[in-house]
Amino acid sequence: KVGNSPYCSARSMIPVMRNSYVYFEISVSPPPPTAAMNDASSGGCSSMLLPQVVDAATLSVGLSTLALPLDTLVGVCKGSVGLCSTGQILHAGQWRSPSSVHDSSYGSNSTVGCLVYLDDSSAYDTSEGQWITADVTFNINGMIVPSTLYNGSSGDQIIRGSTSKQPPGENGNGGEPTLSLIVDKTRELFPTVTLHSPATCVMCRFSAEDMLANTRNEIGALSGVIVYAVDGSVILDESDDDDFRGGSSPCNDFFRGNAF
Repeated sequence: KVGNSPYCSARSMIPVMRNSYVYFEISVSPPPPTAAMNDASSGGCSSMLLPQVVDAATLSVGLSTLALPLDTLVGVCKGSVGLCSTGQILHAGQWRSPSSVHDSSYGSNSTVGCLVYLDDSSAYDTSEGQWITADVTFNINGMIVPSTLYNGSSGDQIIRGSTSKQPPGENGNGGEPTLSLIVDKTRELFPTVTLHSPATCVMCRFSAEDMLANTRNEIGALSGVIVYAVDGSVILDESDDDDFRGGSSPCNDFFRGNAF
């Protein structure tokens, strides 16, 4: 991130496919050092350049439609959601807290994964037109973020994916998505990242060969379903029992992929 704007958001150039499981990852870079002049305490000694580490990365990873302004935090608008590095989730303008914020927080050297199923068959009519449901499952370094809790006036309510295609107990997160997002049926849904801290750099993984996750359980995918990357390449096909197809296992492959 460069510039003085509090938030800088960017979307992928292509949306996620409808009626299919689509998975992507966003890797956060190590904190970059900055050069600072350190004056010598005694005369005649030259100054030295000493590395100083910038503040921890603060950002949010999620999904949005084209209605989200790019100078705002992903999740602030209808049809958008973002998992913040603080561990909280901003979901269509409302803050939600997973059962353990500690387990859902992240920062530099982390990879956030997102599995989404945008379901056209879930369409229903409202005064604002037809809306559909997208089931969203986040993971951090292969650990599933559990279903969120909504802190509303009527008390805490567990948010479940009512149209989820994942029956309970068949994958690492008990078959439940982290949350369900309501989206205007006429709009497309795009992977989105919002950067907040200065000099933060991320790499997007939108192709099967760039993925760091290795198994279905790490991303919350059912056995026997096809999982696609954003670019349409197949990460897991129906015959793949568990392991990814040609994914990247070493985490030091950070600088593969595309930068935002």
